[in-house]
Amino acid sequence: MSESIFSPQVRTPTRANPRGLPHGAPAALPCAPVLAAEPATLHTCMTVASASDAALISILDAPLRHGETAREGFLRKEAELRAAFGTLPVAAQRALHARLSSPSSGDALATKFAGMTADRRTRLLTYLADARRREALAAAKR
Repeated sequence: MSESIFSPQVRTPTRANPRGLPHGAPAALPCAPVLAAEPATLHTCMTVASASDAALISILDAPLRHGETAREGFLRKEAELRAAFGTLPVAAQRALHARLSSPSSGDALATKFAGMTADRRTRLLTYLADARRREALAAAKR
C-alpha cells in the first residue's frame, strides 16, 4: 500500500453524491430553460422549453382584441389553450399537467400559467389530467 491515511496529500473522492454531483460541486446549479427537441433530455434542475411552450406562452401573452371585454378575452384564451393542449400527445399532456400543477421557479410557461385565475387554472389542469380518458374514448369510437 503506497498511500497512508497519515499522508499529507489529500485525495479527492471520485464517487458522486446522492444528487449526482461530484463532491465539492456547488449544492445548487443555476436553473435556466433549455431548448430541446426531445422531452427525454430533461435535467433535474432545468426545464425543457419546446415549440409548444412558445405557442402556449404566446396565447397567454396575447392582448385582448379590439372591442373584446376582459371576460370574453380570457374565455377565448382559455379555449385556445384547451385546443392547443388537445393537439399534444397524451404523454406530453401528462408531463405538462405535472409541470403546471407544481411550477418551478425557472419555468416561464408555468409562471405565466400561475398568473391566471384559480378557476381557469383548475379547469385547464382538469382537462390535461383527463387526456387518457379522452384518448380511450376516441379509440373506442374508431
